[in-house]
Amino acid sequence: MPPLPRSPRTDRPRLRTAAALAALPVLTLGLAACSDDEAAPRPDLPTETPALWNPCDAITEAFVKKHLGAETTKNDGTPTQPDCRFAPEADSGDPVLTANYQLFDGTLDELWSAMGQESTADVRDVDVPGADGARLVVDARNQQLYVTGFVENGTLFQVVNVADPKPYDEEMVVAGVEETLRVLSRHAVDSGAGKPAPASESPAESASESPAE
Repeated sequence: MPPLPRSPRTDRPRLRTAAALAALPVLTLGLAACSDDEAAPRPDLPTETPALWNPCDAITEAFVKKHLGAETTKNDGTPTQPDCRFAPEADSGDPVLTANYQLFDGTLDELWSAMGQESTADVRDVDVPGADGARLVVDARNQQLYVTGFVENGTLFQVVNVADPKPYDEEMVVAGVEETLRVLSRHAVDSGAGKPAPASESPAESASESPAE
């Protein structure tokens, strides 16, 4: 499996930690610029857009209902413009869950240091079997609870954001985010995401397991 392409960010997480992730260096492919005098022939462009990684492949509306108590509608975008959002009805008071990913050639500790997390933040390590590291941040402010979780599988870092207005159940939301991280990690491990794999295997071909419920 070739390295995963960068995911387009379709939403801006509210927590500083998740927002800062977008500023980190990622693994991308590019061509060196040439001057007009040294212009080289253009390479052949691919005729098909490669499938992108989507955390939503591992999560269902039933899973969100079970672990966050929310009736939501799933929006997973398209194969070439993936999204991952579980949104409740307007004014329902239920939490919103979003997920995205980033490729980072480093460890969770290095990523954390690069983000510059405030020393007063409520940061908790999470036990996620099969992951190289997992962590979440809990932030209650402005009459809302924000929980952001990170899980590392090789170079693949998946991020989960939940925002829940008052009255909220912090224990349930934290537990729900932790379980989401475990499901995303298991999906990444089973798919070989973030790890070296045969070049002929695409992320979409290797992700064969059913979403969690």
